[in-house]
Parts: sequence; C-alpha cells; structure tokens
Amino acid sequence: MRAILQSAGLGICIAAGLTSLAAPVYAATDAHTLREGTQSAAPALRQGQKWETDEVLRQGMDNIRRAMIANREAIKQGQFSVQDYQRLAAAVDQDLAGIVKNCKLSKEADKAFHVIVLADLAQSTESIRTSPKVQAQRAWVFGALQSLHNYGEYFQHPGWNIDPAAWY
Repeated sequence: MRAILQSAGLGICIAAGLTSLAAPVYAATDAHTLREGTQSAAPALRQGQKWETDEVLRQGMDNIRRAMIANREAIKQGQFSVQDYQRLAAAVDQDLAGIVKNCKLSKEADKAFHVIVLADLAQSTESIRTSPKVQAQRAWVFGALQSLHNYGEYFQHPGWNIDPAAWY
C-alpha cells in the first residue's frame, strides 16, 4: 500500500478514503503498549460517551494540532519541501513520545487511543518522515489529519476541532 501511495501520490490516498491504512501499533514499552500485544478492535463507546483523557494527552494532542495548523497554508499551496515535512513529522513524533511516556489513561481508554488514533498517527508521521517524494509526504499528512479528526470524535477534549476537508 505504501509503495502505491508513494508513487501515485495524493489521488490514491484520497480515493482510498484513508480508511484502509493499516498500521502497526506504535512501539512502546510502557503503559501504552497494548496489554494483549495485538491490535484488536477498540472497546465500544459507553452509551455514546467519549473516552476520557488526561492533561498530558490533551496537551500533546494540542501541540500536534498547532503544528499542523501552523503549516496548513504552506502545505495547501505546495510550498513545503521534503525537509519541511521531515521537520513537521519530527515535531509530531516528539509529542507522541511524550504522550506515550507520560499519559495515564484507564486500561480501556488507553486501548481505544491506541487503536483509534495512535497507531495510524504514528504510521502517518513515519511515512511523512521517510517518504522521498513531497507528493507522498503531503498525502500522508491527510492520514495524520484523519487521525486527529478521529481523536476529536472519540475522546473528550474540550474545544477540539480539526476538519481534514478544510485542507483540500
């Protein structure tokens, strides 16, 4: 899938709806490691309620959202270089590492975060960082944006709003 995205660019990524992007679980050895060691389905929301978050998670996700939004126009206008995308990915990776290291969620919320957000966001940023072509890096930004959107849909975070469609 990755090779197809890298060679075809954004069109394939949008056509796939970003929903078929499978990702390995973000490598971590602390409380954020899935307890069963597998990427199983996230626990269902309890009567439509969003999963709880803690200050560490909210702050890390806010940092990621700010980094993405700060670069939105340059990305939309095609003004980002390979190195610009790599710097953006490094910033996101740094915040993800802080979340993984310091976040304290319940077992169920932690598992849901891994399945719904973390695995795909980590895969997207890794692909942004390692893709040799700007077009592929830009396509993977949309995968990261979808992960950020999913976070807001499934986790309690007052004021969270990110609309991937606004980036097209």
